[in-house]
Amino acid sequence: MFHRLLGTTKSPSYMVFWWLLTRLEPGPLQEAFIKWSSKLPDEVKPKLIAIDGKHLNGLVGKKGMHLVAAWESFRGLLLGQVRAEEKSNEITAIPELLDTIDVSGANVTIDAAGCQKEIAKKIREKGGDYTLALKGNQGALHAEAKNFFMQAEDIGFTEHTYCEVSKTSERGHGREEERKVVVTNNLDWLDLREEWKDMKSMIQISSTRICKGKKSIEKRYYISSKEWPPEEAGLAIRSHWSIENHLHWCMDVIFREDASLANTGHAGENLAMFRRMAHALTKEDVGGTVGIAKKRREAAWDDTCTLRILARLFRMNGKSF
Repeated sequence: MFHRLLGTTKSPSYMVFWWLLTRLEPGPLQEAFIKWSSKLPDEVKPKLIAIDGKHLNGLVGKKGMHLVAAWESFRGLLLGQVRAEEKSNEITAIPELLDTIDVSGANVTIDAAGCQKEIAKKIREKGGDYTLALKGNQGALHAEAKNFFMQAEDIGFTEHTYCEVSKTSERGHGREEERKVVVTNNLDWLDLREEWKDMKSMIQISSTRICKGKKSIEKRYYISSKEWPPEEAGLAIRSHWSIENHLHWCMDVIFREDASLANTGHAGENLAMFRRMAHALTKEDVGGTVGIAKKRREAAWDDTCTLRILARLFRMNGKSF
């Protein structure tokens, strides 16, 4: 198949591909992917971008590689990724990633590792809004949020003029769960808000689970540059897990990313980007997440299927195939 693509009479050898993988700079490859993905049809939906990291565990002889990715939740589309040597370096990798993608008009969700003042400022300067998970790494602000919602609950959220509340319930797989989203869009009482660019709201999400007769309660806190109705805040925060379920899980289970041992030169990072390209192309072909594994097998067995999927890449760049 590849000799037909390249217009030669002989397929390139294994070493030709290996030479390219190890020496090809990852930056231009990512730029090409971002340029292609930006041309995909854009549905009229709220733009929710989740930023999260994934560790590649299979690189023998190295500490491993940590990739920080931006994922548009509603479209199920990878917008870009950058490499960080360790999870602790996400703080420096996230601003680098933000420089490569368009977040204007989007709400960007990041877990607690990215809850940093400079990251919040950068998102706002690029025309986006942020919703950041708040944990102990922001000790004073986390304590203020926890104390505020605790006092508001003691009074009664419905009577507390600063709070709006919504509830949802789910039952299935032997588990019952109730989620309560509490939002305050009035932060005049909070002096620390001045340290965070355009901070306008705080959110508490309480999850009460009953599984096999055992009850557990978990409370999580967030800060945001948007004033949220509680229903929309809950949807935006839950959408963050789309990157875990539809990208990271797919890389681990369907593409078996952690089984890859390639660690020479840029091979590990380039292979990771090619997997994500394959994921995006295959997903476009099947029209959703379900069926990607089956479509990959079909493409491996049938060159016609492979050529049809690759044709999407050429057509989106205005070229015939």
